[in-house]
Amino acid sequence: MYAFCYLSFMRIFFAFIFFFGIQLGFTQNIQIARSYYEQGKFEKALISFESIYKRNPTNSQAVVGLAKCYRQLNKSNDAVEILKKSQRDNPEQLIYLVELGVTYNLNKQTEKAEETFDTLVLLLQEKPNNGSYIGNALQQYNLLKPAITCYKIAMEYNPNFVYDLEIGRMYGELGDFGNMFSSYLDYMLKKPNYTGLIKRRMDEFITEDPENETNVIFRKTLLKKNQTEPDILYNELLSWLFVQEKQFRKAFLQEKAIYKKTDDGIPQLINLAYTTRKEKAYDVSEEILNFVIDNTEIESFKVNAHRAIMQIKTETSTPSNYAGINKKYLQLIELYGNGRFNMGILLDYARFLGFKQDKKNEAISFLKKLLKRKLPNIEKAETEILLADVLVLSNKFNQALIYYTKAEKRVKGDLLAQEARFKIAKASYYKGDFDWAKTQLNVLKASTTQLIANDAMQLALTIDDNTKEDDSTAIAALKLFAKGELLTFQEQHKKAITTYQQIIDNFKGNEIEDETLFNQAMLYLKMEMPEKAIVNFEKIIQFFPTSLLIDDTYFALGNLYTEQEKTMEAKNLFEKIIFDHADSIYYVDARKKYRKLRGDAIVN
Repeated sequence: MYAFCYLSFMRIFFAFIFFFGIQLGFTQNIQIARSYYEQGKFEKALISFESIYKRNPTNSQAVVGLAKCYRQLNKSNDAVEILKKSQRDNPEQLIYLVELGVTYNLNKQTEKAEETFDTLVLLLQEKPNNGSYIGNALQQYNLLKPAITCYKIAMEYNPNFVYDLEIGRMYGELGDFGNMFSSYLDYMLKKPNYTGLIKRRMDEFITEDPENETNVIFRKTLLKKNQTEPDILYNELLSWLFVQEKQFRKAFLQEKAIYKKTDDGIPQLINLAYTTRKEKAYDVSEEILNFVIDNTEIESFKVNAHRAIMQIKTETSTPSNYAGINKKYLQLIELYGNGRFNMGILLDYARFLGFKQDKKNEAISFLKKLLKRKLPNIEKAETEILLADVLVLSNKFNQALIYYTKAEKRVKGDLLAQEARFKIAKASYYKGDFDWAKTQLNVLKASTTQLIANDAMQLALTIDDNTKEDDSTAIAALKLFAKGELLTFQEQHKKAITTYQQIIDNFKGNEIEDETLFNQAMLYLKMEMPEKAIVNFEKIIQFFPTSLLIDDTYFALGNLYTEQEKTMEAKNLFEKIIFDHADSIYYVDARKKYRKLRGDAIVN
């Protein structure tokens, strides 16, 4: 009995080994044939596929491989013959119809190709489980219309199949933007976590122009879908569209509609308020923030909305309005007192006293009183940093360094500590202590905060380039440059411009001349003197083409020329960023602005 079982086992074992060996050999032969094909050795590939086909004429990989080789060797009739025969012998293999349609297409036999694809679709409806496989095969040959039909059949057969994203992309390639947007919207409804990804895809087709063809199509698609199958998603996307078009009041109306439907849209309203403020649509921003104040009972939202309104008023007001702003700040401080969310308003008020009203001593006193409170470490460090800023404003550098250092030690390991260390370096730089500044900056170059690391690197380079070999002339120019930056920080813009002019007049050819021209130009822009800024930017381009600030210069000057409707000049500058400075932080914006100036209706 045992011997019989053993013999039976051995027979099965050897049969398995024999079968496995055949399969392994077959797989290797297919791989060899495909390798020849991919290398463009079509004759050798044909011989290999023929060998496989003779041994196994029902193998679909061999049949398809043969058909492809025949097409490459201009033997399309042979491809048609073998595909037709194989399809008759094995009608369930729909891939043969795909290859047959492709062959007819390549021979410009359009009617036969269309008939073949129509037959394919009809057969697929009987066997819809093959829809995604066949759709993918058609897509590989860029046969997008039948591919879309196949994917749709697959989705109807199995609701778990979601190909709307792929279908949307193919509609986009076909220029059918209505169906493209419709497919993307369907995908978002099924997969809400991918909303951000879809917005990025749609953003390629949306412009700032509300009358742009694709903007109009997208808007109509949203409105139509919202009428037939209402969903909050469509309000959200209309708001998003209006923001892209800078129609902020319309976006606000959509966000209000969302709030009324869900009673849960305050954070989105606050985000919209920050967006409008960034775009300098201050009136709309204040409207939104006042709506938040009137429609929420959550104290943190109220306080932050009040704070944002005060920041807008401070940014947009002239000194003649400062008394009214001061009064409002005091009212808010009295209203919210020592509430846990009021610290931001208290710090903003101190900043307003010191930087706007030039009441530096009052600001210092106010902040020192705040420091006597029992505050969390983060808030205490923020207060110490602001106090140090006001002390720098007053040219009290040594006292400022003490408070910056306290803040850094208080929150070691936090990003705020890195900010404090950078300010230590900057204060040392302002007072002319370049060696100590470099010591701090060398540590910050490895900062986990990219912005601080970049700022540290730039300042370190400025110091290094102008303190080489103890060149007294370069060091004198650097001290004047640091003074110009300090005056800018102190918001003494006219004095800063005069200081920079001293460098331009007296230190021509110095390493720091390009940075001086750029900083002065930015101050001219701040003081609404664009023509003077243009002169500086053009000098940088002419005399300092390899400057590290050249892409900043191209972008700033391109924006100025755009405002002045000097389209060709602006296009040339944005083009330089696109082709010569692909690693620039302005690359994406430059490309968008260039395409808009070129008059592209759609961005593909």
